[in-house]
Amino acid sequence: MKVNVFTIRLLSEKFVSDQKFLNDFLETVEFIKSDVHLVEGEVNYWSVLIHFEEKKRATKEPPKWEIREEDLRPAQFDLYIELKKWRTQKSVDDNVPSFMICHNSELLNVVVKQPKTLSDLRKIKGFGELKVENHGEEILAIVNPSDN
Repeated sequence: MKVNVFTIRLLSEKFVSDQKFLNDFLETVEFIKSDVHLVEGEVNYWSVLIHFEEKKRATKEPPKWEIREEDLRPAQFDLYIELKKWRTQKSVDDNVPSFMICHNSELLNVVVKQPKTLSDLRKIKGFGELKVENHGEEILAIVNPSDN
């Protein structure tokens, strides 16, 4: 357990900023308990002793909802490769980096969600109006080849 001492001055121009400093600190730690004492003198103030523990830092793991290549079934993986080939060719044709066409995560979501319409495609994260307008028909043609 650790401790930290704070002073909350009772002067109107200092009170709010002292209180904010204490509150900001409390947001960064696991609070255990506090002890307070009013100190009277030339300037009256509260002396606040905070008992705390450091917050545990969360380990950065990929979110459970995030789709990864290794989660794909074989047929889905084949479609993912087809979309990546299309993206590579499109980036060469348009003279832009491939990530500007579509990120891998966007392609993975397309593979899993199998959009049938431009409206379905717009519901996938990363597919705004411009991306759907520029690439939507081509993506749908790859995802749904029998619909052509």
